[in-house]
Parts: sequence; structure tokens; C-alpha cells
Amino acid sequence: MTPPPSEPAPEERIARLERRLAREREARREAERIAEEGTRGLFEQQRRLELIQAVAAAANHMDDPADAFRFAVDRICAHAGWPTGHVWMFPDDDPGGLLISSGVWHPQEGEDSPFRVQTRAMFFPRGVGLPGRVLDEGRAIWAEDVTVEANFPRAGSARESGLRAGFAFPALIGDEVAAVLEFFQSRPAPPDAELLATLDQIGAVLGRVVERHRAARRLLRHNEDLAAQRDAAEQANRAKSAFLAVTSHEVRTPLNAVLGLAEALKREPLTPRQHELNNGVLASGQMLLRLLNAVLDMSRIEADQAEVRMGDFDLADKLASIVGIWTPRADELGASLTLDLGGLSVDRIRSDEGRFEQTLVNLVSNALKFTPRGGEVIVRVRTEDGTARVEVIDGGPGVAAEDRDRIFQPFEQTDAGREAGGAGLGLAICSGNVRLLGGRIGADRDELGRSRFWFTCPFEADSEQGLGLGEAAGPWIMPGLRVLAAEDHPANRRVLEVLLAPGEVDLTFAVDGAEAVAALEADRFDLVLMDANMPVMDGIEAVRRIRAQGLAAGAPIHMLTANAFADDVERYMAAGADGVLTKPIQIEQLFAVLAGCRAHASASARSAA
Repeated sequence: MTPPPSEPAPEERIARLERRLAREREARREAERIAEEGTRGLFEQQRRLELIQAVAAAANHMDDPADAFRFAVDRICAHAGWPTGHVWMFPDDDPGGLLISSGVWHPQEGEDSPFRVQTRAMFFPRGVGLPGRVLDEGRAIWAEDVTVEANFPRAGSARESGLRAGFAFPALIGDEVAAVLEFFQSRPAPPDAELLATLDQIGAVLGRVVERHRAARRLLRHNEDLAAQRDAAEQANRAKSAFLAVTSHEVRTPLNAVLGLAEALKREPLTPRQHELNNGVLASGQMLLRLLNAVLDMSRIEADQAEVRMGDFDLADKLASIVGIWTPRADELGASLTLDLGGLSVDRIRSDEGRFEQTLVNLVSNALKFTPRGGEVIVRVRTEDGTARVEVIDGGPGVAAEDRDRIFQPFEQTDAGREAGGAGLGLAICSGNVRLLGGRIGADRDELGRSRFWFTCPFEADSEQGLGLGEAAGPWIMPGLRVLAAEDHPANRRVLEVLLAPGEVDLTFAVDGAEAVAALEADRFDLVLMDANMPVMDGIEAVRRIRAQGLAAGAPIHMLTANAFADDVERYMAAGADGVLTKPIQIEQLFAVLAGCRAHASASARSAA
């Protein structure tokens, strides 16, 4: 039999027990250490999360990146226990430039240390110093001791200011560095990987603030540019309106004399040849007036604010007049200009005579411009079912199919058009006119392959006609009708004299508004004709005073002026005018006003009796 093992000595048993207790104590300490580190880790993780959340929450409500950076620097310094923080930004927010001090520090108010003084004076390109390295690498960088770093230009001032360890990280917009935040403390320190990882997340948050700020600045600049463009456009429009107003006045004033005197001459005993020549002057002058009205109305066409002026006219006569006026020009160019009225089924139509005329004149002018010497230009018209179709066929090269739409846009020209000269507005004006008339315009080739421009124009049946300009003046005889005309231009006074002389009107002139007011204070009249632009006192002020003092005594006041834009008419009516007659004087309109005054005077006389 095997003898039972001997019992260990008491000393051995005690030693074993002590070793076991030691192991248990060590295990317990390790467990406590692990638990403590875990708790500390969880605590630090929670603090880092709170830091990120605090910066993100603040940044979401901040529009200025400097405010967001200042908040972030303060919170990071408090979190890491580092006493100094600073932010580098780009001047004018230009990411392609050099980093400069933003002026954001922690603490914001502090001693003027050598490090701060040098920092404010420096700028950093890519790759130079701690900020430049972050800019170059686009990531957070740690320096255990900046005073011994080879690539740290501020090492001397950092040593003087008692700064040793440092780290910096970028505010990022995608991969772009928008700013660099740097931090320092008074002792060397090894890298903290978890802190750097946290700062990467904060950098993305701060980058979004910069991105929003840039977008807001771009929008602001865009709005400022739009406002500047709008102001420039409005200023240009005002300048254009002022120019057109002056041009209109300066053209209408002599044209008033031409047409008025020619109309008066028409009543004189002339030879047939003299009548023909005078009628040519009248027709050309009236065409010039209609063209002037249409050109001045181009801005309204562009703004879709133009209106048509419907009236009755003889279509055959209109076409013949235009062709007749342009025939001498065709002869000069060695081309023939003919009119084909074979498809015309009506004589008189109702439409906008000025726009119709201007459109055809532009097309004829274009056709002659591109027709070679010895070529032919044909104007052809056809009327059917209330629509007139006018064609201008020329001997030019025509327009390529791909260009036929764009040539009717403003300033659009083909190569041939640019060579021929011009601003590229003629066809655009034609297109605008035809659109207002409710028609269509185009370019193609006719059945013989010739170049053809055409437009259609819906028209109404002719309305009842009134007295023409050349009819007898008998119905317009108004003996004793007293008219006061305020007019400073001698030629225009002469025109009124010769036009109203056959009607036996008692005409009194005033050369300015002040004389008109004085005349009404001294006497009464049946009608007041008031020019707008006059010396001493203009027509608007004169009308205001006449109305304020009750001097008209029931007589209507009509402005007779070359300034007849819509805003002008509004000012006249607001001042107290009853109506507006434009220069050159339209005889029918003038005598219609006189007839109304005669009827009013007759009714007043009957009432008094």
C-alpha cells in the first residue's frame, strides 16, 4: 500500500495562502483599474460628444464664421485645458490666397505677448509653419514642442511667451480648407489621437458655416449686381426716353410747319402739276410722321406695351405711294421696282396705317439693298377673307432656311446682312408691328425660286368716312368762334393762321404761358390751345393757374404740342387740360375740337335766350 501523503508544513500552507490572496488582490486592482479606465473613457467620450454637439448647435444659428470660430475656440480650450487658441482665415474669403490672422483669440482680451504680436504680423502660404502644413495636408497636425520644430517660424516668440505644445486643424468644405484653428499650452505634450479625431468632426461643422456664409455673400453680390443692372437699365431707359422726347419735339416742330403750310397751299388755285408736287410733299411728310410715331413706339413693342392706332385708308393708294417714293432710289441702284395689284379685291381697309406702312417700307428697303444691278423688286398684294397678304420679291441671294427665324430677332443678321450694313433692327421692328396687327411674317422663296419676304395683316371693313383734308372748308366755317393759342414758335403760329383762316375763326396769340393767363384775365374765349414748352411760363404751369383761378370760364383747354408721350399726356391731364392735340397738326382732329366748341357755344346761346 502507498502511504498517505504527508501534510505540508504550516509555514508552507501560510505561504500558499498569502500568494493566493496576493493574486486575488492584484486581479481585483486590475479589474478596478480596467473599470476606472472604462469609466474615464466613457466620460471623455461623452465630453467629446458634448463638445461636438455644442459647437454644431451654435454653428447652426450663426451666420458669421468669425462668431462660430470664436465659440468653437473657447469651447475647445475649455475642453482640452489649453490656454491659447487662435484662428487663421483667408483675406476676402479667397481660398486661393494666404492665411492671415482673423483676430479671433482665446482669450480674446489678453496680454500683448510676443507670440501674439508676431502672429498678427504674419501670413502663411501653403506648407509653411503649422497653419501652412494644415492648409497643405488638409488634416489636423500635432506638434509636441513648437519651440524645437524646424518648420515653425514663430518658435522664438512662442518660447518668449511660454508656449510649447501645439496642434491645429482645418475647417473643411469638402476637401477645401476654409480656415485653420490652432491651440497652444505651456508644456510639451504627446499627440492625443482621440482629440484630433474629434477636431476633424468639428472642422466639418465649421466648414458648413463658412460655406453658408459664402453662399449668402454670393447671393448678396448677385442681388447687388442685379440692382446695379436694374438701376443702369432704368437710367438708360430714362436717358433714352429723354432723347426720344427731345428728338420727337425737334422733328415734329418743323414737320408741323411743312405739313400745315402744304395743307394750306392745297386750298390755293394751283396748276395740276403744282397740285401733284404739293400732294407729294403732303404724302411724304405724313409718311415721315407715321414712321416717326412707329420708331418712337419701338420701346413699347419690346415691352409688349404698344397699342395699335386703327384707321381707314386706301390700300391701293398706300401701296402705290410707297412704291412711287422708292422708285427713284431703285433707279439709282439700277433696279426696277414694280407693283402688282392683281390680287387686290378691296380698296379701303381699316388697320394701323403707320405700322402697315413702316413694315412695307422696311421690306422694300431691304429688297433694294440686296438686289443686284439690273435686278427686279416686285411688291405684290392679295386680299381674301379679311386678310391682306403682302409680298416683296427681290433678286437677292435670299435667306438660308436655318436663318429665317432668327433674322426677325433684334440685332440678328446674316453674314450678307452685316456686309450690307445696318443695325439689325429693321426686321425686328417689322416683326413687332405685324405681331401687334395680329398677322404673321416670314421669309422663303416664291414659285420661281426668288427670295421673298411676306407678311399678313387682318383688316376690318371700311367705316363711314368723314371729310378729307382736301374737301371744301364750308362745313368748318365758324365765324366768331374765339380761340386763344399760346405758341412761342413763329412758324407754328403761321401754320395756325393759314389753317384756321378759311374757317373765319377769331384767333388770338400768346407767346408764352404768362401771356395766355393775362389774356384770359382780360377776356373770354371759346377754346384755349396751349403749347407745352414755352419760355417765361410753360404750358403745364399756365393750365394749373388758369384752372386754379377759374379763368377759362367753361372754355376747354387742349394742349397743342410735339411732346405727346404717354407720361406727358398724364401730366397735361393732371394739370387740368381737357385734351391733347399733337404736332404736326392733324386737321380732322383740330376741326373736330372746333366743331365741339361751336356746338357748345350754340347751346349756351340758346340757353341764354
